[in-house]
Amino acid sequence: MSAVSLQGIDISYGSVDVVRNLDLDIKSGEFVVFVGPSGCGKSTTLRLIAGLEEGRSGEISIGGRVVNEIDPAKRDVAMVFQNYALFPHMSVADNISFGMRLRGEAKEKIAASVADVARMVGLQDHLHKRPGALSGGQRQRVALARAIVRKPAVFLFDEPLSNLDAEFRAAMRYELSRLHRELGSTMIYVTHDQVEAMTMGDRIAVLAPLKQAGRSNLMQFGTPEEVYHRPANLFVAKFIGSPPMNLFEVRMENGEVRLGSVSLRIGGSIPAALTVGIRPEHVLINVGEGPSIDATVEGMENLGHEKLWFLATGIGRVVARTQDNVQHITGEKVSLRFPGERLHLFDSATGERMPEDSLVRGKG
Repeated sequence: MSAVSLQGIDISYGSVDVVRNLDLDIKSGEFVVFVGPSGCGKSTTLRLIAGLEEGRSGEISIGGRVVNEIDPAKRDVAMVFQNYALFPHMSVADNISFGMRLRGEAKEKIAASVADVARMVGLQDHLHKRPGALSGGQRQRVALARAIVRKPAVFLFDEPLSNLDAEFRAAMRYELSRLHRELGSTMIYVTHDQVEAMTMGDRIAVLAPLKQAGRSNLMQFGTPEEVYHRPANLFVAKFIGSPPMNLFEVRMENGEVRLGSVSLRIGGSIPAALTVGIRPEHVLINVGEGPSIDATVEGMENLGHEKLWFLATGIGRVVARTQDNVQHITGEKVSLRFPGERLHLFDSATGERMPEDSLVRGKG
């Protein structure tokens, strides 16, 4: 078993708190992504699991064994760093086998293991080369192979793709997901890139800097679908999604709030100051019947497979996402509709998502 549990984790540098009240239970064989902006503690937490950082308090367990006082080399984890950390004077084969040779394992076993893992990551034709002769993507594969050959209980990845260009990043995302399926190992992956988080993670831990988070860095821990479609708070709603969710400040009056022409009936004990959100792909332009919001097309970004429309309205700027065949011109007057079932409701003061039964959605 290689489950990882973090309970009551606090990390600080002197008098400055970096991580506070962090509780996470990662299942054996799960691919979990830590995602968040700079300063949210994601890499620091990863290094804590590896034993490269010390926490002020809390308990870390791997495979049911508390490892707080255990040497990093004995935690049965392998870490892949952003900068590859390869030995430039060694061949690919020697870089991959370095740990095995250090442990004094038999030459025959080393050769067989290196050959197997090289085939797994597509390096079988490059074993004789040195890192300087490889592309960035190939060097990252060497770092991956060096971790895989150890057969650890847990893999830790600290932004391993951030130095690669877009083409290599997309390819390596697929390779890492494939390796996870093939190996069945527990993997914890740190990134600031929400695309990596959404496409790779079984579950995502969205972290925020303490100055924004308050009690704990952890904003939400759930599947990509949960985090995207039911963000737990305004931070997640703003951070996950590109472009982010459209958000509008509203106030409750006589048991309802109005978002343009969309009426929302409110039930239960609800604060007066609320924030309503809708994803860009759920904004309808000149589609459907019923109440609508007048808008003016300010501009458009053509992404090839889709278009992003920037629209000026009486309630603020709205961003809409459409198929690539939709046509409008700058300055055109259009009507917008917000389907009631696609709206999200948050407490403006605390940022927390309101209970589902508090919002009785009207027709958009």
